[in-house]
Amino acid sequence: MRLLILDEGYPHPDHLMGDVFVHVRAKEYAKKHEVKVFSFFSKARELEYEGIELRFLADIDSLTTAIKEYNPDRILIHFYQSWMLENVLQKFDLPVIIWVHGFEALGWYRRLFNFTWYSPVLLNYIKKNTVQQYHFHKLIRYANRHERIQFVFVSDWMRRITETDSLAKIKRKSIIANPIDTKLFGYKEKDGEMRKKVLLLRSFDSRKYANDISVEAILKLSGKSFFEEIEFTLIGRGPFFDKLTPPLKNFKNVSLQQTAVRQVLIPEIHAAHGVFLCPTRQDAQGVSMCEAMSSGLVPITSDNTAIPEFVTDKETGFLTHNSDEVAAAIETMYHQPALFMKMSKATAVSTRKLCSLNEIVDKELKIIENS
Repeated sequence: MRLLILDEGYPHPDHLMGDVFVHVRAKEYAKKHEVKVFSFFSKARELEYEGIELRFLADIDSLTTAIKEYNPDRILIHFYQSWMLENVLQKFDLPVIIWVHGFEALGWYRRLFNFTWYSPVLLNYIKKNTVQQYHFHKLIRYANRHERIQFVFVSDWMRRITETDSLAKIKRKSIIANPIDTKLFGYKEKDGEMRKKVLLLRSFDSRKYANDISVEAILKLSGKSFFEEIEFTLIGRGPFFDKLTPPLKNFKNVSLQQTAVRQVLIPEIHAAHGVFLCPTRQDAQGVSMCEAMSSGLVPITSDNTAIPEFVTDKETGFLTHNSDEVAAAIETMYHQPALFMKMSKATAVSTRKLCSLNEIVDKELKIIENS
């Protein structure tokens, strides 16, 4: 089959922090089918990224022309945009599968953490999102009338919230988590000393990632007698890095690295750490968290949105509600090396059951091939 993936944020050498979870799928699909990725809207060019052909289109007309020329058997969409209904779904009588990750489907009231009430951009965001929700409702109604269109949700939370916020029930849908390459993120048993190596490897682009809570937790731990025995590594890039990390610069046991990391280099970083710091204000899954879990890092995350579908509190990680609880979880790991080692193994086993690459791709290919 010829499979066409549409994804504006597909990763490439100049955009390593893009939608890596889409790229992971594409590489596996390509073992069985022909795969091309069309991205938009930027300067027209073509390149190959780790074996996948990636083409950038400048506008809708050039995109639709390129689709006609490629003549795909299936169109796979990540992060749906409203213009796609008229220009893709209605224009091409082909099976279409739409993955829903969150941004494209959530109501504005679920993203208020990104704004202050006096923010001049909040009103514009509400207006834009309201229009977006109208179009997503329209998409669902159209899809319900056409059996060739179906949806994939990466978590049940994402499915429930999409149907609630769009005011529409979806007929053809599946719940399949984003795949984790458990071979790349392999598990090696960690000794008790690794509980003292804490890693934060996150984007600093949005308050969604709750890096401020992690910084607050570290500052609260700084008054503890054992604080200097714990090594913290914070890696990431985005406008919030310089805003959040200055209070940590004077600590000798805190390493600040303002950079993006290629996925293939992350396992080496995982291998040097035992605890993964990843509070969140909202996540449809938490891919970087699941990658760390696959490597045996114990996640300290948040008890909200889809996270409890992937982490069991005090068994495969810690579900917290604030910086005090994050700090307490790190302290628990410090004082209980045996518990850390037990949880490290459990979290790796759990991730393999929930979202190993082979099982997830098999489920997705079954849907794609039978569409």
